[in-house]
Order: sequence, then structure tokens, then C-alpha cells
Amino acid sequence: MGEKKWYSLHVQSGFEHRVKANILKALKEEGLSEKVEEIFVPAVEKVVFKVKGKEKGELPLYSEEPRIYEVEGEEGKKVVFRIEDGKVWVESCECEKKKCTPDKPIEKIGQKIKCPENRVEAKIELRDRLYPGYIFIKAELDKNVQSTIRRVPRVLGFVSAGGRPVVVPESEITMMRERLKKGVPRIRKLGLDIGDKVKIKEGPFIGFEGTISEIDPVHEKIIVLVNIFDRQTPVELEFDQVEKIS
Repeated sequence: MGEKKWYSLHVQSGFEHRVKANILKALKEEGLSEKVEEIFVPAVEKVVFKVKGKEKGELPLYSEEPRIYEVEGEEGKKVVFRIEDGKVWVESCECEKKKCTPDKPIEKIGQKIKCPENRVEAKIELRDRLYPGYIFIKAELDKNVQSTIRRVPRVLGFVSAGGRPVVVPESEITMMRERLKKGVPRIRKLGLDIGDKVKIKEGPFIGFEGTISEIDPVHEKIIVLVNIFDRQTPVELEFDQVEKIS
């Protein structure tokens, strides 16, 4: 068996977690599961709490200790949620007529618990995505594995150079994990303008060069046009993930 290395896969943004599940399923059906060690989505699974459609707070789905989150709904009535071992359920609720549904724990992205009477809900979502539209695969990337992955719906292709998938250093994956654990640091000064040439210094496109096409100072993000698959592709990045080319 060959050496397993990390590669970056471009997928439809907003479907990263679903694509991961479908890739694992496809590999299993083709008897190729042993050639893939891990699929990493650089994001955090969180429980998002809302009252009457307005967000009131969020907590990571996974934690070393169980957590309790109390939400005040209609007429001051409280709904108490418990998060433990990657699952969420209602610990207690002051609803009387319309009970909370479902009455069993939720644990997957997209699932939610609703209290219709108090207009409160808790939903599991994928948030803090470092690279929207990209996932990372550690695999022995032979032709069969590549072909199987490329056939999965919403897979756009591997990040490649010269027609070959680019290897992502293990150190870069470690850096992403630490970044997610600690939270993405923010910087206040950009010093860049639209049209500037920049070099990407971390992430799946580390070492690639491109041109800034958009700047979002509120969310501290920029759009860089990078030549991928022989065409200009917009890549969303944090301010501190690029450096200006003088």
C-alpha cells in the first residue's frame, strides 16, 4: 500500500459535510475505504439557538464536558437544552400545550429541535468554515480513488497544478485544526487594495498567487482570483492569509 498524503478537494459551497458523507459511502461501495485515512472539513459543528427566528447564541457540538444552555422564549418561559457526547436534547421545558419535537436527541448537521409553543429552536449547523467550498482528504490517491471521488455529486475537482493534485503539507492541516480550536484571529489593518497582486501563505492554495477582486472590511475577508483548472477562480480568504507581492 502506498503512502497516504493530504489533498484539497473543491466542492460546492454549503455542501461540504454532505459531500464528505457521500465520498465515504462511494469509497465503501467500491471497496476503496482502506485507501482513505481521513476526510477533514475545516469547520466547526455548532448548536445554534434561536427565538422567533432570531439567533440568541451558539455552542460547539463537541466538548470535553456536558453543557446546559437555557433559552427564554415566549412570555418568559424557559427551554433548557443539554449538549453531551455530540448530541442535543431538551433537558426541561415550561411548554404546556405543544411539546418539543423531536423527543429524542439530535446529532447530525441540519437536524433541529423545536418548541412550537415558546418559538424556540436548537439546530446543528456547520460554522466557522475556514475555506468555504473546500475539504481535505488524506489518501493513497491512485486512479481508482480519484475516479470514484470525482463521480460524487457536487465534487468540482482536486486543487491541481500541471494536471496533478497538489499535496497539502501535514503541517498545514495541523495549523487549520489549531486555528479552529483557538478561533480565527482577527486583524484590524489590511494595507491592500482591489487589484493588488498577492501570494497566499496558508490553506489549500498556499504558494498560489492571485489578484484581489473584492474586499469585505466588516467580516475581514477578501476575494482573490486564482488560476485554478486553467481558469480564474474566486477564493475567499481571511485578511491574514495573504501577503502583498511587491
